[in-house]
Amino acid sequence: MPPRPEHRLEVGDVRLSIDLEAGGRAASWLVGDLSLLARHGVDPEESGMYPMAPWAGRLRDNAVSVHGHAHSFAPSYGPWAIHGLALGAPVEVQESEESADYTRLAVRVDHATGWPWPMAIDLVWELRPRVVTTSIIVHAFEDEFPVVVGWHPWFRRRLAVGESVQWKVDAEEMVERGEDHLPTGRLLPFAPDAGPFDDAFRAPSCRASVRWPGALTVGITNDAPWFVVFDELADAVCVEPQSGPPNGVNDGLGGPIPTAAPGRPHVMTTTWRLSDDRLVDSA
Repeated sequence: MPPRPEHRLEVGDVRLSIDLEAGGRAASWLVGDLSLLARHGVDPEESGMYPMAPWAGRLRDNAVSVHGHAHSFAPSYGPWAIHGLALGAPVEVQESEESADYTRLAVRVDHATGWPWPMAIDLVWELRPRVVTTSIIVHAFEDEFPVVVGWHPWFRRRLAVGESVQWKVDAEEMVERGEDHLPTGRLLPFAPDAGPFDDAFRAPSCRASVRWPGALTVGITNDAPWFVVFDELADAVCVEPQSGPPNGVNDGLGGPIPTAAPGRPHVMTTTWRLSDDRLVDSA
């Protein structure tokens, strides 16, 4: 089979390969000879680091409800319409810039099949020495609509060196999860020992980290306080910054539901800062 079209970003010892046929995701993320991203399975939802838009996570009844009207979506992973419409879509390169200490790639998803409102999803990857900055921008062209976005990285449990991964979210509250994996509507005090988790957390500092003691730390700073952590598997851990909670396009959990409107796109920017870890707590 011919190779998939990819765009490489490289500054110093950090290299990202962006898959232009699968949502503009990072298919690989290398720091020196360390490969950070896992492939858990063959489904698009199970590998790399992909964007979730125009919703993140699961939807109640696989639908987005606006003004009493439910817009339904077909299941995409098991019984769920999950993680939006961008993660498997081809992207078009809008801008590309490259120098010795800075490189940038902007791509667009024009055809998010099934979304009832005209829109486009832009993704921006920026790489500086040991710092990755990502932005997801959802444009509304005609009508205002609800939107929640996020990044879904599959981090390896173990790298080629160092110890097994440890994650940290500066959370104060966690979302109570029902048997259907959807929020009940209640926020509970964060219980860090209650895992393993497939849960959402609210972190007012907007900070989290992924650390492999003896190898590397990825410090995550988002511009929204929501993170989802999935650490139930033996081979991978997912720490996912989001602009709202799961099912947040239908329920803001006590806050306003985020929206995009003509001339007012919905934007989430996240910084991923890399540092060497020598068995000291740098998280």
